[in-house]
Amino acid sequence: MAAALVSDDSFLDEYEDKALPIGYRFVPRDHELISFYLFNKIKGFQLPSDVVKNIDFYYLDPFHFSPCEFKHGRKNNEAYYFTKTKEIRSKMDRIERHTRNGYWKSCGKAEEIKHGDRIIGLKRLFVFHWRIPELGFGNWVMHEFSLHPAFLIPRPLLDENIKAK
Repeated sequence: MAAALVSDDSFLDEYEDKALPIGYRFVPRDHELISFYLFNKIKGFQLPSDVVKNIDFYYLDPFHFSPCEFKHGRKNNEAYYFTKTKEIRSKMDRIERHTRNGYWKSCGKAEEIKHGDRIIGLKRLFVFHWRIPELGFGNWVMHEFSLHPAFLIPRPLLDENIKAK
């Protein structure tokens, strides 16, 4: 699971990007995040830089993230993370997206990410809401990326496992 967190504020003016060499930017396309970063992370391959960090994303509220993390993307207000999801016990097909002081609420349907004519993953949009209704929702948006099972498992193995079940 990869998450791209977007803030309305731009913090780049005060901080330098130490993870990338001078002259490089980290502005990956959706299919690159899935096919290169997320796929290689799941397979255990080494990634070229530590731009995408491992965190327990759902343990922290958005305001706990350091402003220096938001220095990527086209508007220099994005941060990228790898995180594991927690399933809700009573409903194993649902994922818990609660933090200490709020929750991430889904907005709309998942968008299929394709590379060529093949579906390689899904992208979901979430907005942060406070637990206290009077506070409303924050200026935080999350794009959650996940691999499509057919992209992770070769087609013949996927078909045999389905037949076996």
